[in-house]
Amino acid sequence: MTKYYEVEALRNYLEVTGAKITTVAKEVGMDRKTIWQTLDGYEPSDKTRLKFKAFLNNTIQDIMTATNYDVDKHTIVRPESFKH
Repeated sequence: MTKYYEVEALRNYLEVTGAKITTVAKEVGMDRKTIWQTLDGYEPSDKTRLKFKAFLNNTIQDIMTATNYDVDKHTIVRPESFKH
């Protein structure tokens, strides 16, 4: 457990999605070794933390867009075709 929420969030993302570090490394724009060392407890640089944060923010934004999540109402808005 590290004191950086970005590292813990990425660890949780990998656990929940079952994604491989290789795939995430390509999406984040880093090499596998750096990600693995950071997850293993090495002190991350500010640049590494910012890349993790940007990747996770983009992932969450994609999920919210795909599910049509309304941030103000905290609900998923159903398309008109699903309403009766």
